[in-house]
Amino acid sequence: MLYKVRLWRENLNNHTQGIWANAAAIIGQSFIIDGRSVHWQSAWVSVALVLCALRYLLERYCLRALNRQAETPPPGWQTMLLSAGAIASAMLWSLNAVVGMPDYSASEKFSVMIIISALAGGATGTLASMRIVGKLYIASLLLPTCLAMWLSGDDHLAILAVLGTIFALIMLHSHQNNFRLLDNTLRLTDEKETLIRQLSENNRHISDVNSHLEQRIQERTQALEFLANHDPLTSLLNRRGFLSYSYQAGTVQRQQTLIFIDLDHFKDINEDMGHDHGDRLLQAFSQRLSHEVAKLAAFIGASDYPICRWGGDEFVVCLLREVNPSDDSTPHYRQLHAALSASYQIGPHQVHLGLSAGIFESLTDSMPQTKQALACADIATSEAKKNGRGQISFYSDNSYAMQRRRLKLAQALTQAHQDDSLTLQFQPILTASSLQIVTYEALLRWQHPDYGPVAPDEFIALAETSHAIQTIGRWVLEQACRQAASWPIGAGHGRPCKVAVNTSIRQLVQPDFATLVGNTLAATGLAPSRLIIEVTESVLDERNMGRASATLHTLHQLGVEIHLDDFGTGYSSLSRLRELPFDALKIDKSFVIGMDEKSLTVVEAALLIARKYGLRVIAEGVETAAQMHTLQQMGVDELQGFYLGKPANNTTV
Repeated sequence: MLYKVRLWRENLNNHTQGIWANAAAIIGQSFIIDGRSVHWQSAWVSVALVLCALRYLLERYCLRALNRQAETPPPGWQTMLLSAGAIASAMLWSLNAVVGMPDYSASEKFSVMIIISALAGGATGTLASMRIVGKLYIASLLLPTCLAMWLSGDDHLAILAVLGTIFALIMLHSHQNNFRLLDNTLRLTDEKETLIRQLSENNRHISDVNSHLEQRIQERTQALEFLANHDPLTSLLNRRGFLSYSYQAGTVQRQQTLIFIDLDHFKDINEDMGHDHGDRLLQAFSQRLSHEVAKLAAFIGASDYPICRWGGDEFVVCLLREVNPSDDSTPHYRQLHAALSASYQIGPHQVHLGLSAGIFESLTDSMPQTKQALACADIATSEAKKNGRGQISFYSDNSYAMQRRRLKLAQALTQAHQDDSLTLQFQPILTASSLQIVTYEALLRWQHPDYGPVAPDEFIALAETSHAIQTIGRWVLEQACRQAASWPIGAGHGRPCKVAVNTSIRQLVQPDFATLVGNTLAATGLAPSRLIIEVTESVLDERNMGRASATLHTLHQLGVEIHLDDFGTGYSSLSRLRELPFDALKIDKSFVIGMDEKSLTVVEAALLIARKYGLRVIAEGVETAAQMHTLQQMGVDELQGFYLGKPANNTTV
C-alpha cells in the first residue's frame, strides 16, 4: 500500500516539472515558428497552453488530496485524467509536427525536432514513475513525427526520421531502466520501513524477533552498499568501489602495479552474437580474471588486488606488494594475458577474445595513488592498441610523449585543411611497355607547425580514428581534381593524364560519397574518365562489403576507374574481387622491393588473377632498373616508383 502511495507522490512531484517544461517549449516554439506563414500556429499554442494549465490544476488538486489522505492510494479517475493529459500533450506536439511539416522551413523543422526530442528525453526521467504512460508519451511524441519526415520525400528528413526512431527506442529503453530503478528503490524503502515498524511493534515482547529483524535490516543495507560499489553484471567492483577501495595499511614502501585491460573488438562480438551472449562472455571473462589474478597475487605476494569493471569492456586490476628489486614480474603478466586470451565457451559458441593491456608500476609509501596510476596505465593501453592490439604494453615516458604527440596531431588535423599545412604531391605512373606517363597519383603531405613533416602512415591513421578523414578526404579529392583539370595534353599520347586519389574505407561507406565525387568532378571540370579512386583491401571485409560495393558501382557507372591498392596484404577474396567493379590491381610495394622467390610468386599470381578477371596490373615501389626489367618481362601493365619518378609538388605532364 505504501509503495503505491509513494509511487503516486513521485508521479505528482515529477509531473510538475514536465508540465513547466512543456509550457516553456510551447512558448519557445511560438517565437521560433513564423505565425504569418503557419496561420494555425497561434490556435495550436493557445490549445497547448490551456491543456498545460488544466494538467497543472489537476496535478495540484491530486497533490492536495494526497496530502490530506497520506496513506490512501489515489482513485482511478485521477490517474486516468493525469495520464490522458500527458498523452494529449504528446499528441498535440505530434500533430504540430505532422501537420506543419509541409509549411515549416528547414530551420523550423529542425527546431521542432529538437524540441520534441528534448521533451521525449526529459520524459525518461519526469515520467519514470508511469511505466506504460511514459512510454506511450515518448512514442506519441517521436514516432508520428519520424513517420511524417520519412514520408516527406526529403532525403535529409528521412535520415533524421531514422535517427529519431533510433532515439525513440533508446529513450524507451532508458525510461524502462529509470522505472526499474525507481521501482526497486521504492520497494526497498517500503520493505525497510516495514521491517523497522515490525521491529518497533515486537521489541517489547520477543527479543528473538527483534534480533532477526535487525539482521534483515543489516542485510538490506549491505545489499544496497554492495549495489552501490559493485557492477551488477559481473559482481566486480565498479568505478566508485574501486576508487574508494580500502587498502591494507603498510609501514614500508610498497610496489603498486596497475593493469588496465581493454577487450579488443568486443562491439563486433555483441553485434554478431547478440547482447545476451555478450553479457555472458563478460561474466565468463570476469570469473576467469578473478581466478587468474588471485593466482598471480598469491605467486608474487600481493597483499591487495582489487579488480574492477571500469566500464563497458574495460577492466582494471591493482596489485599492491612489498618491493622486491630482484623480481621480474613481466613473465607473470604475460601468463595472465595468455590465460585471459584463451577461448571461451559461450553456449554452443567458442569465442576467441583478444585484449590489449597497459601496465604501470610505481612505488608508494602509504596508500596507492590510484587516479594517477590509472592515467598512466590507460596511456600504456592506448600504446598497446596502436601497436596492433592483442598485446601488453608497459608505461614509459616515451609512451606518454607519444600520447601527447598523437593528441596534438589529432587536434591539429581538424584544421589542417584550412591552415595551408596540407599539400599534395604527385608521383607518375608509367606504362611498362613504352614508359610513358599515363597517371599521376596524388599523395598527401602534412607539415605540422611544431613537429615538422609528419609521415602519412601516422597522420592518416589518426585522421581515421578522430573522424577528420572525411574533411581531409574531401579536400584531397577537390584539390587533386582541380589540379588535374589544368594539366595539358600529354606528349605522345594525345590525351591528358589521369589522377589517382586514395580513398579511406570510412569515406567509401558514407551514403553520399558517390554524390560528392560527382559534384566535385562537375565543379572542377574534370572528366570522370580521368579520375581513379584507389581503395585498399579493407573494402573486401564482410563488414564493409555491402555499402562499399554500392558506392563503387555508382562511381563506376559515372565513368570513374576503380583500382585495388596494396593488393596481397589484406582481406583479398577471389569471389569478392569478381563482385566489385575493379579496373586494375596495384601490387603492394613490399613484393616489388623484395623481389625474392616468394615475392615473385605473389606477382605472378596477381597477374594470373588479373588476366582471368580482365584487370590491369600496376606495380609500385620500383626503385632499380633490375626491378623494372623483371616486371616488364613478367607482363605488368604499369609501373610506379622512385626509379621512374619521385613525388613532386608540380607535375611535368
